[in-house]
Amino acid sequence: MTLCIIDTAPHAAPDAARVAALADLVVIPCRPTAFDLAAAGSAVEIVKAAGARAVFVLSACPLRAPEIAETRAVLEGYGDPVAPVPISERRVFARAVASGRAVTEFDAGGKAAQEIRALWNWFREQMKHGKNKDNRVGGVHQPQKCTHRA
Repeated sequence: MTLCIIDTAPHAAPDAARVAALADLVVIPCRPTAFDLAAAGSAVEIVKAAGARAVFVLSACPLRAPEIAETRAVLEGYGDPVAPVPISERRVFARAVASGRAVTEFDAGGKAAQEIRALWNWFREQMKHGKNKDNRVGGVHQPQKCTHRA
């Protein structure tokens, strides 16, 4: 499997549309805030227009906040999968970045690292079992049977 992660700004619609058209899986992060929920609809429109598959990730979630369940319910209404594990808002993420490391390196046994590993495992399953518009499965092109003769 080849993995390429491209982080685009949500307002970069022309670039985002071109990238989505090439992607096997588009990950749409969403914080449990009104601003992010408002932007989620635009992101879904871009992904649908490109014919790509999308998944949502709840990110920067305050611990035990009711907004997490409310945001999940709204996102599920778009019909795309929502990652089962929300990524909590934790100081360790900032500390890890400041040290030049990922949270899984900075505090490998911590709760943040556990969330990231669980999210990564879910992503892998989504990429393995998904199929996009070009008949690629999990990022690997699957040749189609030739139906024409030269």
